[in-house]
Amino acid sequence: MSEIIALHHSIDGIRREAPASLQQLSPAAPEDLIVRLPEASIDDVDDAVGAATRAQSQLADLGIEARSDALAGISRRIVAKADAFSRLIARETGKTIRDAKGEVLRAARIFDFFSGEALRTVGERFDSTRRHAVVEVARTPVGVVGLITPWNFPIAIPAWKIAPALAFGNAVVWKPSEVSSATANALMDILLEAGLPPGSINMVLGAGATGEAICAHADIGAVSFTGSQASGAKVRSIVCARNGRLQLEMGGINGLIVMADAALDTAVECAVNGAYFAAGQRCTATSRIIVEESIVDAFVSRLRTRVCGLTIGDPCNATTDIGPLANRRQKQVVSAQIAALRGEGLISILEPRENIDSRDCYVSPLLFDHVAPDSLLMREEIFGPVAGLFRARDFSHAMALLNDSPGNLSAGICTTSLAHAEAFKRKARAGMLMINLPTAGVDHHAPFGGCGNASYGEREQGRAAVNFYTLSKTTYQFSG
Repeated sequence: MSEIIALHHSIDGIRREAPASLQQLSPAAPEDLIVRLPEASIDDVDDAVGAATRAQSQLADLGIEARSDALAGISRRIVAKADAFSRLIARETGKTIRDAKGEVLRAARIFDFFSGEALRTVGERFDSTRRHAVVEVARTPVGVVGLITPWNFPIAIPAWKIAPALAFGNAVVWKPSEVSSATANALMDILLEAGLPPGSINMVLGAGATGEAICAHADIGAVSFTGSQASGAKVRSIVCARNGRLQLEMGGINGLIVMADAALDTAVECAVNGAYFAAGQRCTATSRIIVEESIVDAFVSRLRTRVCGLTIGDPCNATTDIGPLANRRQKQVVSAQIAALRGEGLISILEPRENIDSRDCYVSPLLFDHVAPDSLLMREEIFGPVAGLFRARDFSHAMALLNDSPGNLSAGICTTSLAHAEAFKRKARAGMLMINLPTAGVDHHAPFGGCGNASYGEREQGRAAVNFYTLSKTTYQFSG
């Protein structure tokens, strides 16, 4: 029998019922879980912004210790419910239970980290060039922030937006992805228990229209969005048209270089992890594997063996390595992209798994060979377990291939050469650089962001978050 979860908006600390118009089925077992949710109206968004506006001054006036304590409490509650969160994420989005558990604990650490950062918001004081005058620079909240989060990290990405927003005294209007709203609802339950003023954080459910209403609202001082480049471009056009503060993270067509001097087993593990784990549904996933020509055959042989040993199946099974894509719509998009690559004459050197691709939301790992510079794989992010193999003559050629991308969020190199590693750090055009590590996987306390079309605005995460969620206020004071 299916479990049906009916969701509601959360505005001003109160659940608001509305007719369900959207539905998400479990991608691994559609009969297991049905999530139904409403689409927020313009009035719902207005009410949420109004509640946030009223709450924001109260939130700021709480003081840094009270906000710090609230975030620490949220962290503890997430840890206490980690197993339930993990299973819900696996059922709702298809993420493996192991990955889900890691993500949940990461979200807890993020709230804990920003509990500390709330206490470390500092300014500057120095002499003015004018005699008997001083200059003070302070950080103040932006006000009300709109947060639009994706489904691929349904608790970690909301955490790294919500936690700094609250830590620095901002009230929040949050729209989670319609694909992962049950997980968002479970997190919202914890947020409402934190003891913050009602309206400090509001959740409005829905799809693109709800996000557009948030972006267009004149009383939202800043918008932080994570999602596709197409949606990000629309968000940018709306928010920038009203001179709003904006932060975008939109993924990338990320590359991993494998040099002939690399430890081959390490390189294979980095490639497989980056390209295929999480079914390729990570904005830092490896789309392009660039291998020095002299080791291509050896690299491909080991990679094929490693991929053949991966378990593809039920995400709730602890032994599963790769689960399904998030829903049928995502499978249709990825399948169309794969068909287009095959239409270019490309052939995968990994064989599709028998009885995998016929299932609703599953896609076999693929690695297309001899990809041309004008291939779709070079122009579009494929949010699935799909990568391209590129042959490089030498380090210079590999770097040229790596940087030939409209947007690198993350880039990596596998090498035992210090010279290559140092040159890579200087020359790679990407925001996240990985040396002998997968392109996917980042720490919660370090800045996060990319180059080109991958990102826009201030960096996320770590201490860098203060730059987006606060405004700099400069005061001159004469004391003579």
